Amino acid sequence: MSAIDPLTELEDVRGDGWLFETMRENLASGSLGLGFIYSTLERLAERHGLHDAILVLHDETLGAQSFRLHQLSVARSLLGQLGGESGLHCQPDSVPAIESDAVQTVCQLALSLHVARFGAAHDPLTNISNRRSFDEALRIAAARSARYGWAFSLVILDLDDFKAVNDRAGHEFGDYVLRQFGFALRHALRHGDTAARLGGDEFAVILSNAEGTEAVGFVDRLRTHLKATGDLVDFTMGTATSPRDSTDPAELVRIADARLYERKGIRIL
Repeated sequence: MSAIDPLTELEDVRGDGWLFETMRENLASGSLGLGFIYSTLERLAERHGLHDAILVLHDETLGAQSFRLHQLSVARSLLGQLGGESGLHCQPDSVPAIESDAVQTVCQLALSLHVARFGAAHDPLTNISNRRSFDEALRIAAARSARYGWAFSLVILDLDDFKAVNDRAGHEFGDYVLRQFGFALRHALRHGDTAARLGGDEFAVILSNAEGTEAVGFVDRLRTHLKATGDLVDFTMGTATSPRDSTDPAELVRIADARLYERKGIRIL
């Protein structure tokens, strides 16, 4: 008996069309990612009359990741029963092996692409936006503000005496402090706000639909979340508001930086 060619098997599924149609739909509406995985499970359930389906995938960074039909959660005990190995688990077990393997292959690709995009746009230590993605978000916000008059506030934050923290407790503890600050920052945001680590101990936030006074509420929320982490570090901030102060991204950053340094008592030449 001749060996089965995996490429031929994949062509058989390709001929059916539904899996690649799902890929095209997701690419047309955005990008191949987690949404594609859930869409695939929905299509698979329709095709085979599934009551439940769980797909387990592995990523080098994230480890085992589980996806369930209808975006339901997967209890840890259930994941343990499945063995934690990559694979598609369905009720009833009516999906042909060829189709199951194809689904697992393309969904693994979708997960890898999602992780790669996230890594390119986020700071690896704090998991908030990095400088590159923040600059783009600020550019878009400023352009909209200039065109439509939509107000937003830029907040630049600098951790107080962070160098002393590193010198006294070591860089490992310093990284822990940065992670905790990033965690508090994320939880202080409203829907539509953007936070980023610009580098070192400098952070920035775009407060959408904000004309300046909203920064007070943001700071109150941030301090509340910082207390929950043990008040490991304090911060100083400077703000600029568009379109009132400027609609130019570089000028907004300059104004916010100047106000931050003024509060720190540092004179800029």
